[in-house]
Amino acid sequence: MDHPYEHTQDFLNDDSFVQWVLFGKDKALWQGYLLENPSKRLMVEEARRLLLDVRAAEGQDTPLLNQHSVWNKIRSDLRLPTEPQKTPTRSRLAYPAWAAGVILVLGISWLLWESQKSGRVSYQELTAVIKEKNELIEKVSGSNDSVRVVLEDGSVVTLSPHSKLSYPTHFEGSRRRVILTGEAFFDISKDPSRPFYIYAGEVVTKVLGTSFRIQAFDEANQVLVQVKTGRVSVYSQPRLILSDPETDGLVLLPNQQAVYSRAQQNLSRRLVDVPQPVVAPSQGTPLRYDEVPASRILRDLEAQYGITILFNDDVLDRCVLTTTLGDEPLHEKLDLICQTIGATYKEVDAQLIVESKGCR
Repeated sequence: MDHPYEHTQDFLNDDSFVQWVLFGKDKALWQGYLLENPSKRLMVEEARRLLLDVRAAEGQDTPLLNQHSVWNKIRSDLRLPTEPQKTPTRSRLAYPAWAAGVILVLGISWLLWESQKSGRVSYQELTAVIKEKNELIEKVSGSNDSVRVVLEDGSVVTLSPHSKLSYPTHFEGSRRRVILTGEAFFDISKDPSRPFYIYAGEVVTKVLGTSFRIQAFDEANQVLVQVKTGRVSVYSQPRLILSDPETDGLVLLPNQQAVYSRAQQNLSRRLVDVPQPVVAPSQGTPLRYDEVPASRILRDLEAQYGITILFNDDVLDRCVLTTTLGDEPLHEKLDLICQTIGATYKEVDAQLIVESKGCR
């Protein structure tokens, strides 16, 4: 073999390699190549996996896989020949189907290359690459209406306007996977043996059973995941891959959100803008405090909102105040407390830190 294989793309562009993977041709040739070039094994396996995934998805009808437009894009961006190379061992009658297969393979390859270059992953790219055994169903919400979708496992997804959800009629295997663009609220049924994955742009959210909101419009500058109940794991995936995304992720609790910046390609954890109580006050009555240490009030707020509040106990135990806390937003309550005792607070990694040098 005289072909220099420096990248996965080089294998995908080789007709002989594609025929070996898809049709079993030149088996001895490629097995010999692997024996002589063990350092290329991982690259070969990645290319093989991609080709097999593409073959599984070959029956999909998606505008991104239009043969003419995809081939033109590949030719201009990757500087490939104007026509795919013909294989002498195949007949003329078999060539059109083979050419279509090559174009499809290179089209998916181009989608992967484009997503890696731009750092953005679109809804159409996800639906083209992520393929369940069953065909995907797509639900689309209009410009003014929300759409309620009940999945096979009993999970409920409420699509906000201008949003789309793709999902299988039946969840196969050990994962439940759906694809979202736009905004939706998820109420996922619990099934510890089959985690639920939501692919939304460059963000993957994994849950066992909880409720949360995802905002991931293709044209937006960021992707948001906001947790209402339970906990979820969130991972960034700024390129199209089919492997397990769980590498460097964040665990979110109620009133926390993950924010993925498409410009910076990083994932951060913050509090939601308006935290909601996870434990309501008894009978909805205001909480009245009479000459109570500020540390106790902060502990009560911590439990009520499920948010970690850090402070110096020795200092705030000596700061007492009298106040009534009702249904005001959390930040208003904290402003009131801090102004009264001469303290300040800030948010760091979805935690609140109260700082005080002592009471006035």
